[in-house]
Amino acid sequence: MRKRRELTVAEAAERLGRSKMSIHRLIDSGQLMPAGTAGKTILIEPSSVERLAITGTRRGRPWTAKTAWAALALLSGQDPNWVSASEKSRLKSRLRTLDANAVCSLARHKDHTIRYRATREDVDRLNDHLIASGASAMRDRSTAETFGLSGGSGIAEGYVMSGDARSLANAFGLVEDADGNAIIHEVGLEEPFTEGRVPVAAIAVDLMGSLATRERTAGQRVIDKLLHG
Repeated sequence: MRKRRELTVAEAAERLGRSKMSIHRLIDSGQLMPAGTAGKTILIEPSSVERLAITGTRRGRPWTAKTAWAALALLSGQDPNWVSASEKSRLKSRLRTLDANAVCSLARHKDHTIRYRATREDVDRLNDHLIASGASAMRDRSTAETFGLSGGSGIAEGYVMSGDARSLANAFGLVEDADGNAIIHEVGLEEPFTEGRVPVAAIAVDLMGSLATRERTAGQRVIDKLLHG
């Protein structure tokens, strides 16, 4: 598949219906991924623009990683013991006012995501080193039934602790690629994963970052159900 060409700030602004200054802020906040420069012109990865075009942007400050994981744990029926009782109470009240897109946007600092390109043979081996999320989590039958999805083959996606992505990239010879088939989420908080699984709400949020309509819709549906079901 031929990779789509990078977008300029002006092109990204037109695609998202935002100002050029806003596009620079989105780059600084990590919501858009720079792809280098052409002379003095900043180039942007088109896939990151498309993800924002699909999910939308939300003005205001996102949750910290600790708060984001507490919110996702609450939605998943878990008790986030890394925040205080008063913080949990405030989060529960806040969640009742949100929709799936708002949760996805507010939780965007829950991890640092790096996308790589892996060979088909390495995808399965790499999955053994990740706590599965997104499409890879569908290898578990119960999770697949929750989302109404199947498979997950051809994709490696999941969580590791901060700093481990580079070690895995070196071990497997992975090359960074914004459209890659290996998606590694680095986190600095161990507590949400004590059961050896990713909270279902976090899996849903990760699916909402997919460019595949079926996966994105499934993630949104599950978040909405957790919020208001």
